[in-house]
Amino acid sequence: MMTERTAWLDERIARGSLIRFAIAGGFNSFVFFVAWHGLLVMFSDSDVRILWGVCWGVTGVLAHFVHRWFTFDKRRSVRWTLPTSIPVYGSSLVGSSITIGWLSSSFPDQLRLMGIVNLLVWGVIIWLMMRLFVFQFTSTAHASQERPAE
Repeated sequence: MMTERTAWLDERIARGSLIRFAIAGGFNSFVFFVAWHGLLVMFSDSDVRILWGVCWGVTGVLAHFVHRWFTFDKRRSVRWTLPTSIPVYGSSLVGSSITIGWLSSSFPDQLRLMGIVNLLVWGVIIWLMMRLFVFQFTSTAHASQERPAE
């Protein structure tokens, strides 16, 4: 059962927390970065912003379901969270594509490093927007607070 797989973690790291988002985001970012790097190698003459945007859009759908299952919870239905996540991922797609374009022209020899920095900054922005607007997450008693150490 899915809840049993995350029960150990649920007791230690609160759902909706930035730490939990970072763990899931690490997975999502790895998938994104591998895809983006692959496109950079295959289409080296293409605009880096377009390659970034393509990967961002595709992995955004994956990220929604990863964060629904792992980071937040299922209190809100998919009928609510999927459509409300579209403006979040859409605005972050545009914003992160603009910033990677600027970073690639400002630091052309450090493109991959700047890509990681861009992912981290936009990751925090997305966490906040997903928490507030999409999942409308409110903290409940943390499992470790319910059973204090003896």
